[in-house]
Amino acid sequence: MKYSSVQYAKALHDLTRETPPAKHRAMIREFLAAVAKHGSLGALPEIAHEYEALSDNEKKLRHVMVRAPERLPESGIARKLRFKARVKSEQDVQLGGGAVFEVEDLRVDNSVKMRVERVREALTR
Repeated sequence: MKYSSVQYAKALHDLTRETPPAKHRAMIREFLAAVAKHGSLGALPEIAHEYEALSDNEKKLRHVMVRAPERLPESGIARKLRFKARVKSEQDVQLGGGAVFEVEDLRVDNSVKMRVERVREALTR
């Protein structure tokens, strides 16, 4: 019987919560052996992604993506937020200035590129 990536991730998440940290390495080896036995090693990236989502949800940790013309320090951004966050910063020179912030399904685009686009759109109406 094949299991889904979500089922594997949930099982691993439950195992890591119930197992003392000193035994995590052995437990993960056994888990990987079970995944291999079921022929699901190709699903490991998806399992890892689902596991991370479960773990972050439990810790009430949000994912924040920041794009700016220069790469901003992720630790500095995380300190300024009023919630726990895993911050990823990317450089995007096409923005021209400003920044684009994405927190889960909310996107705030305060880039020069977007401002110019808004002005262009307003003038062509």
